[in-house]
Amino acid sequence: MNYSLVIEDRKSTREYKKKAVGADVGDAIRAYHDNGCMRLFPEINTEIFITGSEDKEKLEGAAGYKEFIAGSPSYMLLLTEPHEYSGINAGYMAEDISLMLIDKGYGVCFVTFSDSDAVKRVIGIESEKEVAAILAFGNPERARKKMHVNLLTMAGISFREKQQYFAPKKGALDLAYVDRFGNKDDVDEQIDFYGDLLWESLLAASNSPSYMNRQPYAFIIKEHRLILVSVPDKWTDDIDKDLNLGVVMQHVAAVALPYNGSAKWTMGGQDVEGLPEGGKVIAEFEI
Repeated sequence: MNYSLVIEDRKSTREYKKKAVGADVGDAIRAYHDNGCMRLFPEINTEIFITGSEDKEKLEGAAGYKEFIAGSPSYMLLLTEPHEYSGINAGYMAEDISLMLIDKGYGVCFVTFSDSDAVKRVIGIESEKEVAAILAFGNPERARKKMHVNLLTMAGISFREKQQYFAPKKGALDLAYVDRFGNKDDVDEQIDFYGDLLWESLLAASNSPSYMNRQPYAFIIKEHRLILVSVPDKWTDDIDKDLNLGVVMQHVAAVALPYNGSAKWTMGGQDVEGLPEGGKVIAEFEI
């Protein structure tokens, strides 16, 4: 898979054709999970549960934005054992599976949820592992221009909710600072210094899906490290925050791999000055 190209073209699919995907697609997801999927923490045990459109109504009320589930023919649930970084690892893995499916021509979309036990209960999953990520997937329907699924199906949403949904997506340069949070001095020169490795990594980061396009994170270029920091966001809960971080970390690692021969994030890292209240250093990546 050419990660850079797939990530550049990545779009979350909101509408799907009614035609169901074959059972072979679910088999391919399981095989990829078991043998090829990028993992941030290989030691964390995970498993895959796949269900079809027959469970859409069951999922409504337990998952989805404002209890609205995209009309997908299939859903993938990633379950994980408890771990300090299980949520971030789930986002990392689920996004890699997403990119694999997109590369094969399928559409995908993360489905938000807030209660793992509720999801397991309505689907009938009997496992001690927790639901950590949900993906809708299937054959994509051609998108209608200038339309958004929440406005088509929930006409009564408030202005504040519209403001939440229409958060403008940040570009590569918007996400990057030098030495301390908020410092844009010489950011162009720093990116030029590290060449395509850093530029493509930041570009891939800017193309990462996040809850409502909030992108509540940033990168600090400091001492040959790309430091990922989280930024508080009132719209993003803890589950979506961890998934967001895992997704953006996967994008950076995937496109950096051909340049440096490794894709290793180190959790934590050196302090960063200027972080807003509630901001936190998440991990760092050697560049």
